[in-house]
Amino acid sequence: MFKKKASRIVSSVLCGVVGFSCLSSFAGCKEKDSIVLMTEELSGLFNPFYATSGADMDVVGMTQISMLSTDRAGKPVAGDDEATVVKAFTKDPVYDAAKDESVYTFVIKNNLKFSDGEPLTMEDVLFNMYEYLDPVYTGSSTMYSIDIKGLSQYRTQTNYSGGGDAAMEQINMQASAYAQLRVLELITIFEDKGRLDANSSSFSLTEEQMRAAIREHEVTDGYKNAVASTSEQAKMTNDDYQDMLIADYDLALKTFKEELQSDFKAAKESFDTTTAPYNEWAKELKSDIFKFFLYEGYITPKYKEVQGKKDKTKIEKFENTDIVKRYSTEEAAINRVYNDTVKTGLNNILSYWATAGTLLTQFTGAAIDVLLHNNIDEGELAFPNISGIVSLGHTTTETSVEIGGVTYKVAHDHDENGVPKNADEYDVLQITVNGQDPKAIYNFGFTVAPAHYYSADSKYPNGRPIDIANNQFGVEYASNEFQSKVIQSQEHVEVPVGGGAFMATDSANSNKPKGSNFWKSNVVYFKANDNFMFDVKAKKLRFQVVSSSNAIDKLESGEVDYITPQFTKTNFARLEKMEKSGEFKQLSSWQLGYGYIGINAGKVPNVYIRRAIMSAMQTSLALEFYEPGTCRTIDWPMSTVSWAYPFEDDKETSKPNGHEYTQWYGADEAKSKIQDYMNQAGVQTGDSALKIKFTIAGASITEHPTYTVFKQAAEILNEMGWDVEVKADSQALTKLSTGSLEVWAAAWGSTIDPDMYQVYHKNSSATSVYAWGYREIKSNPSLYSYEYGVINELSELIDEGRSTTVESARKAIYEEAMGLVLDLAIEMPVYQRMTLYAYNKKAVKGFASSVNPYSSPLEKIWELELAK
Repeated sequence: MFKKKASRIVSSVLCGVVGFSCLSSFAGCKEKDSIVLMTEELSGLFNPFYATSGADMDVVGMTQISMLSTDRAGKPVAGDDEATVVKAFTKDPVYDAAKDESVYTFVIKNNLKFSDGEPLTMEDVLFNMYEYLDPVYTGSSTMYSIDIKGLSQYRTQTNYSGGGDAAMEQINMQASAYAQLRVLELITIFEDKGRLDANSSSFSLTEEQMRAAIREHEVTDGYKNAVASTSEQAKMTNDDYQDMLIADYDLALKTFKEELQSDFKAAKESFDTTTAPYNEWAKELKSDIFKFFLYEGYITPKYKEVQGKKDKTKIEKFENTDIVKRYSTEEAAINRVYNDTVKTGLNNILSYWATAGTLLTQFTGAAIDVLLHNNIDEGELAFPNISGIVSLGHTTTETSVEIGGVTYKVAHDHDENGVPKNADEYDVLQITVNGQDPKAIYNFGFTVAPAHYYSADSKYPNGRPIDIANNQFGVEYASNEFQSKVIQSQEHVEVPVGGGAFMATDSANSNKPKGSNFWKSNVVYFKANDNFMFDVKAKKLRFQVVSSSNAIDKLESGEVDYITPQFTKTNFARLEKMEKSGEFKQLSSWQLGYGYIGINAGKVPNVYIRRAIMSAMQTSLALEFYEPGTCRTIDWPMSTVSWAYPFEDDKETSKPNGHEYTQWYGADEAKSKIQDYMNQAGVQTGDSALKIKFTIAGASITEHPTYTVFKQAAEILNEMGWDVEVKADSQALTKLSTGSLEVWAAAWGSTIDPDMYQVYHKNSSATSVYAWGYREIKSNPSLYSYEYGVINELSELIDEGRSTTVESARKAIYEEAMGLVLDLAIEMPVYQRMTLYAYNKKAVKGFASSVNPYSSPLEKIWELELAK
């Protein structure tokens, strides 16, 4: 999971992979014609509005162009010599103290085009803004958190002032409750009709029987309110609602099948056969089918007992291994688990599996749609636009603006494509923000994706109509269907289109690839965008996915040209040796990000149990994974690269965070603290609350710095009567976005500005807050009375941090806010590391010769070219 930032064409998060191309010297190989870059495991969500993982964002970033870029100090920049949409902008907004308003002005470049040749205009700029600011948008952008003048009225269609946070918070809370009622409707039908007898807690209902039960069901008012507005309900019958329930059931089944397919991938690398307890069972664990059934609990280990306690370091045997003989393919194994669980455990699927989180996210968006449309009279918007977002040439009589001593004429005449008719005139965007907000400028550095592509469907094959002067911006207001079926249509998710240096293609180098061919067999295909504002020197470029364990092998063999391997002792030494040949180059810098351990309060509701888990973690073990001097432990949930990180006066020593459960003083003291927290939680050995899964977010369980931290913590907790297992999951970042994991290890790619809104604010619509359990906390404040109080206080501090531009004041506020995050025991800081880059300088020219936390060797990706 990654915090979004204003970035260059490609962010510096690229890591992961292998190659597939080959040099002409290899027997039987074609001449090398593509530059090959590594990437992490991909999720395939290549949508500029909804991509969540860093790797997917990197794929999208290749095809997109942003309003602004950042320089090597992390400051926003634009201009004719920058790969940006903006020609000039007010770096310091004009603040009117009397009105308490800040005005930002952006001059849009002329003659920009998307890769398909269509012009990039003010219409596209506003389409993107209205998409990001739509009340049912749930992607990672938090532009909506900026108090833009008129935004709250637009989002709520009510005349709230002061940002309208209270109004939107009420809508979000009600929508969350409706989403849960919508899921509960299916659970209730399954349990009522599938219960084996009156006193049984066992159920059995086939898909056919469940559909029949839905057809007999009298739909509740709660479900009706969740799926239809008041005016729509007046026209609907019970049969209509039953049709919707059938559709919900089908969606649940489809999502669950996809979850099991994801589990199968995860199971392949989820068991460490190099150490106990699985090292003695390496032969059995060569079978992917065996590992999948073990992962799903069909095969179970029988542990050796010592003095009446299970020794989880020693497996005597596995139970139910015969199941492996009955299923020889991945599809057959998945179908077995699918059929069993759908028939006897649909209620569990809809309550505990990752499927439940996915459905709640979608249903919440749909409920917001319903609630907002209850405020709209006969489809007419009371507030049809955001008054603080203005295209001067479309809705004002302004003739010019002055920025940096240069005067720019405002374009008022446009052709049928929205292009200014006069070459010496420009479209000008003006944004008015209430008060002052130091974070705002970074939110205004968004990528500009083409409206004609992302708003298109069968009804509007050329995109929705846009007429800025008449409040048509190409986005259907508060429409969950528009978001899910248009913005996130299969085509728009699979194939990104934009104005970036490269465009999507396939192995045949076509201009309009099918989604399945753009990313195929772990290869992502790009070709030069001839419409890009600068010359793109490489005609072909590819990403490839592979395990980082052999990335250096691939670089050395010539199969891949650029890698970002883990900064381990072995990798560093090997690259140093390779560099002496004169063929390879390595660079490194501190990463704008950090490693952490997360705990989901929605899955682990007792704060004392969460603190007990943290007490078992010796975070310094993570440092052993890296080359000495390239990684350090941290005490606060923030990158040490940030100016706001709390250091002592020497600016080098981390200030203690004051939370004892994040500190390690030895195993004995850890056990003492764990027992104290167990006592406060009121739990004992064998309690179901002590059955916990630790998840490594990655393709391999052993190739992660936090694995040794988890392994030792699990051993300590299991000695004390817990039931902890450690697993890897290559799809963990996707599952985090639905709040499906209990305890996990991952890393953030931090924002340039230390604003904490996206990840910690109670009103954040970003899916990252689901990982902490905010959805459950807000929907059940009585159960989570402590957590509810803390996140309210935390959110107030985050808002306060945005109310001043004085860095010293913001730093103090954020330190207090981070203390509250630690109070919640949902995030434990682990490490700050350096990023290692390596590339073949004999094969490819154009890499940046130096790097820092805000740049990478790929900062001017269009300058890369094959050297021979």
